[in-house]
Amino acid sequence: MVADAALLEINATFVVEIIAFVVMLLVLSRFAYPRIMRAAEERQRRIDESIKAAQEAQARAEKTEEDVRKSLEEARGQAREIVNRAHTDAVVEAEEVRNRARAEAEALVTRARGDIESERDRAIADLRSEMSVLVVEATARVLGEAIDARSHQRLIDDALTKVGDGAASKSGKN
Repeated sequence: MVADAALLEINATFVVEIIAFVVMLLVLSRFAYPRIMRAAEERQRRIDESIKAAQEAQARAEKTEEDVRKSLEEARGQAREIVNRAHTDAVVEAEEVRNRARAEAEALVTRARGDIESERDRAIADLRSEMSVLVVEATARVLGEAIDARSHQRLIDDALTKVGDGAASKSGKN
């Protein structure tokens, strides 16, 4: 314990060291600590501002991301609408083409039927004309003499009626 008592002994050096320490604390607290505190507060302020700026930037980024997502959804919706409209237009156009083709085919069939009808009528007329000549020649051969105009016309009409009835009955079968 004697050694411990020597350590606690107060002497002039110890008092000077205490005074120097207190003076140093006063000088530091008067000049250095305010600067250190201002620097620490400034640094804290900059950190707070940086955090606030980062939060604002993150909020802007999130808003921008949301705007982009909405724009993308809107663009997708417009694209779907365009595709649907194009599909509808294509279906309508295909139906119109089908209707035009059907109308053209019907017109062609009608025209062909008319042509066939006129050809048939012309063939019948040609046949009647040819038939009248053949009837006159056959009658002249059978009778061996010339026929007057009235008898000639009567024979032609009879022959044509028979030929017409035969042609009509054949057409009715087909």
